[in-house]
Amino acid sequence: MTTESDRNVVLLGDYDYDYPREKLIRQGFESAGAKVHECRFSDTSRFIGFTKILLLPLFLVRIIRRMSEIKNTGTDIDALVLTKFNPILIPVAVYYARQLNCPLIYDLFVSLYRTAEMRDIHPAIVKALSILERCTLRLPDYHLVGTDQFIDLYSEMYGIPEERFIRLPPGADSDWFFPQEDIEKRDTFTVLYWGNFLPHHGVGTIVGAAAELRNEPYEFVFLGSGPEQERYREMCEELELSNVRFKGFVPREDQQKWIGSSHVCLGVFDDDPRTLASITNKVTEAVASKKAVVTAQSPAIDAWFEHGESIYTVPPKDPVALATAIRTLDADRELITQLETGGRRVYDREFDVEAIGEILERTLFSS
Repeated sequence: MTTESDRNVVLLGDYDYDYPREKLIRQGFESAGAKVHECRFSDTSRFIGFTKILLLPLFLVRIIRRMSEIKNTGTDIDALVLTKFNPILIPVAVYYARQLNCPLIYDLFVSLYRTAEMRDIHPAIVKALSILERCTLRLPDYHLVGTDQFIDLYSEMYGIPEERFIRLPPGADSDWFFPQEDIEKRDTFTVLYWGNFLPHHGVGTIVGAAAELRNEPYEFVFLGSGPEQERYREMCEELELSNVRFKGFVPREDQQKWIGSSHVCLGVFDDDPRTLASITNKVTEAVASKKAVVTAQSPAIDAWFEHGESIYTVPPKDPVALATAIRTLDADRELITQLETGGRRVYDREFDVEAIGEILERTLFSS
């Protein structure tokens, strides 16, 4: 191992340089005193599919070239980190980790085959991805996951010892998610959701709450898109909900304005095991923005937050309870202020870059 001032980490993968998860990992290592050497074989993060497989030979050439450059510098590498959605490249990463005499860390923040399953990809492909992950995920020395509950889930799914997992919670990109208390709240009490419309996010529960509140002065705004968006849009049309707006993807600047002007931000509301094991970026981004958050109660949420102090929780898949929570918060603006302050306090303590850096420092560089 190198001295503290000479720590070096290789970040390997196809990823957008400013994508929140990879950006958080890179900045976390930098906060821990490490220099991050990029080995990006593509500037775009591609989900597994025909295009990625077709480009794999080109990606391998780029990996070989860049890793040769890093090796030829004579730099001692302390860790090689492979980004998410790349189980097919784990054997390649294992080879280079052994060449560099350093541990291989895989970001298992999101299971590839589980994600493919949620995106309604052909069952044969989902099965192939399941086999691929079972064959490769035991190879890395460590895996990064978001919560203790995901450690339990993935340890059981893949037969990986729990001590080979590192809990690295989802943080938030502080360049975009920060308190905006100078923005005035909208005249109508506004409830905001942003992100992907995936089945385990429980957007149907939000639509159900909107239906419960159709004759009351509340507005539900959805930002983003995903596999289930059109179905929920059609559901709202069938229910003739005039209190729901689908804005689609919006520029980051517009998203900031929506977050700043909303009264309450929403997390996820399904009872899927992945939901119950997750905090989700939506929650950490909202508390980073010092917003009151309503989300489903779960062991993962309970491990970090306290209901009524730093977050407001409701039972999963319960639109009536969600509607009641919105009414409660509307009637008690001091409670909203408490949740804003308490949530931001949790973010500062557990989820910001310095906190992530401390986790990496403690788990990887303390020996």
